[in-house]
Amino acid sequence: MLKDSIYKFYLRIVLPSVLAMALFIVSIFAIIIPGFERTMLENKKEMISELTNAAWSIMDEYQLKYEEDNIPLAEAQEQAAAAIELMRYGSERKDYFWIVDMRPFMVMHPYRPELNGTDLSKYQDPEGSFLFMEAVETVKEHEEGFINYIWQWKDDSTRMVPKLSYVKAYPEWNWIIGTGIYLDDVDQEIASLRGRLFRISVLIIVVISIALFSIIRQSLNIENKRKKAEQSLILSRQRYKSLVEASTEGTLMLINEQIIFANLKLAEMLECASSDILSKSFNELFELQWAEVLKKFTDPNKSVTLETQIKCCNDTKKAVIISVSKVAYASGDSYIVITKDVTRQKRLEKESAQLSQEMQMSLLLMNQPIRPYIKELITCAPDTTIGDAAALMTRKNSDVIFVIFNNRVIGVITDIDLKVRVLAQNLEYGTTVSEVMSAPVIAISSDALLYEALLMFKNEDVSHLLVRNLQRENLGVINYYEILSLQQNSVNFIIREIEAAENIETLERISNRTPVLVNALLESGDKTDNITRVITSISDALTVRLIELAIEKIGPPPCEFAFMALGSEGRKEQTLSTDQDNAIVYQDLDTESEEEAKRYFALLAKDVNTKLNTIGFRFCKGDIMAMNPKWTQSLNKWKAYFTSWITSSDPQSILDSCIFFDLRCIYGKSDMIEYLVDHIHAESENQAVFFQHMANPIIRAKSRVSMFGSIVGDEEGHESKRIDIKKIQMPLTGFARIYALKNKIRETNTLRRYEKLYKQDLISKELYNEITVSYSFLMQLRLRFQSQEELNNVPPDNMVEMDQLTTIEVATLKKVLSELAGLQTQLSFDFKGGV
Repeated sequence: MLKDSIYKFYLRIVLPSVLAMALFIVSIFAIIIPGFERTMLENKKEMISELTNAAWSIMDEYQLKYEEDNIPLAEAQEQAAAAIELMRYGSERKDYFWIVDMRPFMVMHPYRPELNGTDLSKYQDPEGSFLFMEAVETVKEHEEGFINYIWQWKDDSTRMVPKLSYVKAYPEWNWIIGTGIYLDDVDQEIASLRGRLFRISVLIIVVISIALFSIIRQSLNIENKRKKAEQSLILSRQRYKSLVEASTEGTLMLINEQIIFANLKLAEMLECASSDILSKSFNELFELQWAEVLKKFTDPNKSVTLETQIKCCNDTKKAVIISVSKVAYASGDSYIVITKDVTRQKRLEKESAQLSQEMQMSLLLMNQPIRPYIKELITCAPDTTIGDAAALMTRKNSDVIFVIFNNRVIGVITDIDLKVRVLAQNLEYGTTVSEVMSAPVIAISSDALLYEALLMFKNEDVSHLLVRNLQRENLGVINYYEILSLQQNSVNFIIREIEAAENIETLERISNRTPVLVNALLESGDKTDNITRVITSISDALTVRLIELAIEKIGPPPCEFAFMALGSEGRKEQTLSTDQDNAIVYQDLDTESEEEAKRYFALLAKDVNTKLNTIGFRFCKGDIMAMNPKWTQSLNKWKAYFTSWITSSDPQSILDSCIFFDLRCIYGKSDMIEYLVDHIHAESENQAVFFQHMANPIIRAKSRVSMFGSIVGDEEGHESKRIDIKKIQMPLTGFARIYALKNKIRETNTLRRYEKLYKQDLISKELYNEITVSYSFLMQLRLRFQSQEELNNVPPDNMVEMDQLTTIEVATLKKVLSELAGLQTQLSFDFKGGV
């Protein structure tokens, strides 16, 4: 019985155990280990292919820089090769990437620099394999693949071992990039794996010997189920991680109140590393408590949006809006928190409210004409004695007297002049005023604004300005100190800040305050014409300061030049959504000097245009900027441009050139711009075809009001509720431009052009009044919506939401659109635009 029991034991327990163990050992060494070897090699292959793709993407990135940033191709290739040369991976950080071209020549090898630039077509490894030619053939046939050869072990040139490399072509540059694994390392890992598996198998034999097979099988089943659940969890985790990382807003994910993911955007917002975020709790990152957030979830299917502050790693805080959503993930409570930084928005709102309150009255004052502050003009003849002049000034209670000869003001004397030039110099009172007067006399137009007068006082360094009307008749005088006492606005203060700025950061900060100022002006009810002039004044000051800083950096210009504004800036009609339109004209030079000038102004233009873009004036999509060599030319070249455009029979060329006919000097020799305007007026004389082509797009423009009386939007679909105000303004601007050019009016501002046309009886009073109101209404809408977008931290554009207009505004807009037909009729009649 004992033998039978032992036999049964061996038969039922031991034999199955031994057979199971034997099968296990056979499976280990005949199936599992070879399988692991193949899997390991495949994993290694996949690893080097992924690493190569990562390095390959660097070349693609520099190709994009070459295409979009206009850097030279050779520079892009050199930077890409340098970046890849520094890349290392592996446990010892000695594994690397190499690059050859399709000839093949070595482009870069970090451990064999002596091969760089050499012909590798005859290069063989110790076994005679032409490995680089094989790489070329592989990518020619498949674009990518694996090659085997013998190579030195990492940076040890004395040790040659088998190697497997993955190569991939980059066709744009005819380059091949590769990296590889050492097969000896793989063999060592496999040998280590065999040893571990053998020890495990012995342990399992012992365990199986003392355990029931059914329990083992049950354990295996449980383990398999666990692995499947774990894999499912990993896949789910990866999916949500990808979602978080792809978000353009700061995003994190919580499970059971623990942060498990945080994307790069949130790390930038917090100004700390992503790993530091994972170690914190929600309460440590936000002013708001997580418990308070959970209380807001009355409906788990709806997100919760809250305002709070985020605590940055540099001990500062930022105002944010968080949107919290509950998601299905594993068995715990999972949430995704999307964070939007509204610090700038809150700051702008606060500054806007404060500035609006403080400035409404003063802005209205400083944007009024100077007429109310003009004083009587006290005059004398050139042969008047100093004593008589002083007596006249005392009798008239005036601190200034003007010297007139032949009804023309030729000089001025102030109280300070009498002290410095007469009393201090011990001059006789019988000396004539012509000997001590200041000349020439600086004059200002009577329709100038107070802040413009202050700018002129400062720029000309004078204490009094002669005031003339449009007919150049002398009306009186204004005093700097009296006007200065009225200064309670920030326009001139901003401009003074700009003039004192020494770096781009300061200018950017000042530029960012413009939306707040515009919003305050709008709320104060100021005229849109004044607002655009203020914006233009700030823009001009920023541009001038950038030019001055650039000249300080690169040296004085080699010749006289003018930096000119074009388009809306040239018309002094800039809004908050604007890009750059500018150019440079310099004096005519001989060939050698012109080459030097081109090099200088190319540096100047690139510096100015790039920094204008940095502070908020976007690069022109049409590349009409001074940094484009085509638009930095000599005076004669610019004259040739305008001649070509004016005499061209190509309608599109004329249409594309319209922006250049709104030109204005911002910095430099303004006479050059005047010469160009003279040339334009001379060349356009009797050029009927030129004016026809300029008029045709306006004449042929379709009505924006449908047959049912509704306004047609600018987006696709019949239900479009957005309209581009800039497009509506273009016919009004174009009409003024055409008639100004035709009648040799030098003014560039649209409303000033209409004013000149009216005063010359070229348009009726009724049309002038209608256009003035219409244009101002459109500009007010445009500025209002742009200001709102800026304060809401949204990039401003020229689109207006019709749903946000009042009934009166919609009716007014329809009337403005209907009035365009009258302009089209007049253009068609005057220029035969149908041709």
